[in-house]
Amino acid sequence: MNILFYGGHYWDKGPWFRKQQFASRLSQRGHVVFYIEGTVSMVRKNLNDNNSLFKTKVKKINDNLFTITPSCFFPYPNTYFSRELFNNKLFHDIKSILKRNNIKNYILWTNQPEFSSQHKKIAGIKFFDLADDAPFYYKLAGDEKRYQLHSKYLKTAFSSSNFSIVSAKRLKEKYQHYTNKEIIVIPNGHNINTDQTRISETPNELKKIRRPIIGFVGTLFRFIDNSLLEFMISHRPNYSFVFVGKTEDNFPIEKIKKYPNVFILGPKRKELILNYINALDICLNPFKVHEVNDSVSPVKVFEYLACNKKVVSSYMYSLMQERISKYISFAASYDEFLNILDQHIQSENFCNNIPTELLQSYHWDNLFNEMISKIKKIHGFEL
Repeated sequence: MNILFYGGHYWDKGPWFRKQQFASRLSQRGHVVFYIEGTVSMVRKNLNDNNSLFKTKVKKINDNLFTITPSCFFPYPNTYFSRELFNNKLFHDIKSILKRNNIKNYILWTNQPEFSSQHKKIAGIKFFDLADDAPFYYKLAGDEKRYQLHSKYLKTAFSSSNFSIVSAKRLKEKYQHYTNKEIIVIPNGHNINTDQTRISETPNELKKIRRPIIGFVGTLFRFIDNSLLEFMISHRPNYSFVFVGKTEDNFPIEKIKKYPNVFILGPKRKELILNYINALDICLNPFKVHEVNDSVSPVKVFEYLACNKKVVSSYMYSLMQERISKYISFAASYDEFLNILDQHIQSENFCNNIPTELLQSYHWDNLFNEMISKIKKIHGFEL
């Protein structure tokens, strides 16, 4: 089959998410995949962005996989009108690319609710995979206009798709009424071979940091609880707190950066992430507690667990429903977060001892196979 896959993230920049994991495995299964990358507004474009101002580009990765890099957004892309103009241009460019490759029939697989306005133009089967509660990001940010707009896109995406998949139980509970077809729940996972964790090399910059090392690997953004982090950092000056990953503008990094026991190491290549996780003593999942995060299936947690690390996490409804959740320490308050950290440190036993079979069930290979199996069992469709 030919699959037009709207992922919305660059293929080879930054960490891989479920979209790249699924797209790569669909291509390995023999399907020809055209993976659509992300874009950026014309007024915010910088030298690191792959997007041209007006031209949509295509690149061959291998015989079964191509990436499509959209042109830049028009300025102010988050109005319905400008989004429609962009979607129309992108779809026009995509059709030209598919025509040049003699592709007439294809499946649409999208992670981007914003592209659902083009569904009516696509005759083929449509898959929609939702990994985050997109509209409520804007609801919590107080942007009612964008919340309403993205809610409209989300409803259209579910109702006009033949098959819907979500990453968390809460997402199914909230949005099942948008479609009369059963939504399939496939959580996020990890891509770590558990044998690799025994032979990874400690990065030099971590060798110089005093132990115990409490670590966070991932993006620091507005849904990470900066107040919780500052509370722990300020109350335990004898613990080192390490942060590996990007920091977004909406996260008040200065609140924690000022402490001498904090080490901001920045983004690392995805193939090195295993080394950094392995060098940590305790791993953190310090999300704020609210409705959006109840719908999150955090990739970082599954990567921590795949390295057999002990994890201290905020309460997150969907994560707490997972079979592997009994190997995560959930804290209901700032004080409890700190107490659990202390208990783990005092035990001097930083290995989680999770059964290998359970860890393997959350490997992307097995999650992908589970998804394929459920699509066939529930809907009678074979990919």
